[in-house]
Amino acid sequence: MPRAGLNIDNLKEGQEVSPDYLQGAISLSAGQKLLLDHTYNLFFSNIPEFPGEPGLTCRADDVLSGSGLVRVLFSHMNLLIDWSSDPLSNMPAAVGFAVENRTLRELDVYAIRGAMSCNRTTDGTYLFLEDAAPLRPGECEPQCYGSAVGNYVVREFFLSEQKPPINLGRVKPGERLIHGLDVGPRAWAVGLYDLEFVDAASGCRLNRSDLTPGEAVGLETFIAPLGVDLDNFLEEKLASGTVLPKSWYECEHMRGLFVPGIYSDSPAGEASSKIFTINYSADNGLAASFALAAGDVSPAFEPDIFINDRMRNGYDQASPGLKGVNKGNYGADYTIKMELTGPVALVFQGPLQCCAVDTYNQIDTVWLDGQIKALQIKDPNYEQFYTDESALRPPGYGRVIAVFKESGRHDHVLRYIPPPNTYGPVRFYLLPLVDDRNLH
Repeated sequence: MPRAGLNIDNLKEGQEVSPDYLQGAISLSAGQKLLLDHTYNLFFSNIPEFPGEPGLTCRADDVLSGSGLVRVLFSHMNLLIDWSSDPLSNMPAAVGFAVENRTLRELDVYAIRGAMSCNRTTDGTYLFLEDAAPLRPGECEPQCYGSAVGNYVVREFFLSEQKPPINLGRVKPGERLIHGLDVGPRAWAVGLYDLEFVDAASGCRLNRSDLTPGEAVGLETFIAPLGVDLDNFLEEKLASGTVLPKSWYECEHMRGLFVPGIYSDSPAGEASSKIFTINYSADNGLAASFALAAGDVSPAFEPDIFINDRMRNGYDQASPGLKGVNKGNYGADYTIKMELTGPVALVFQGPLQCCAVDTYNQIDTVWLDGQIKALQIKDPNYEQFYTDESALRPPGYGRVIAVFKESGRHDHVLRYIPPPNTYGPVRFYLLPLVDDRNLH
């Protein structure tokens, strides 16, 4: 239950909230099912997470969904090595995705919404430092974990909805369209796009039922040395049939084409678009919560997650006997419709497990009623992680997203996309508020 002093007048947007106010909340997601929207196939590229050699990072020769819409998400850190340097050093790269038109028609490739960016330019300049870790003893350069650029891309993805779709280019039968960016050495590169493919002759969106036997639309993600002819580079890699393998230390197979549907190990279904409606009243004085982005976590370990929030049936063309998993639900989008009554605070809480240094500096982004809100929960003693880890506080702190002061019924829409390089599950809390002004 909310503690004394949690009232409308002393709780503000952006305020940090102690775990004491969040403990014991009633879970609105435990044992519940999300409504799954089957609109998008998800093409997900996240291994090798730290590619040290050029090549394809993911490939699928037939990606078109029933609706015709495909979501692309890639997230990689460029560790390409300049073997001609002495001493050896990392080098800039070109990173992105390519569309293969294996149909009999000209296609216009549209980004309905999308964004991509990196956290370091080709000359080595850092663009984002919000996620910089404390320097280890003896280090002179910050280690950035990619969550800042991941959040930037999610923010820009949401903002792109306010603009018309962008025509990325027209591609003839048998040709390809390449869309990418130049990134610096040791740079995180992240892209998130919703694509549609329009028949240039008819102006109609192409969907799976429009294809004749032998027709397909393919996708691949890539990392290449900066300055190479990308078309020749991709032609060579596709002809060889090789895709970069995951690194020896990577446990999860984080790539593949995720197609919505029911699977033997996911009988409640899988999809990358998820919807849920919450009805909550502050009148009973009880706090409530719901968890999102459970990834591959089982309800046996996180009992308050939705039972169909897992994504573990990606098809990886390079490893047909090995299913892809999406441990962070990256590229998934959540729409939570909130039907609220009474004064309520909406609070965000990052993942509760603290294992790596960056879990003590959580950065996230949410969309609420048309507004994009940036969130950061950073331990006040974060800089002491490598010198006095005992100074760090336990996990569980939250951040106020919004304070709704209405006494009657009020409806809101919350949307969330797990930013690449962040952790899940995350939790959202609805805290009942006391309006002390009504007591006098």
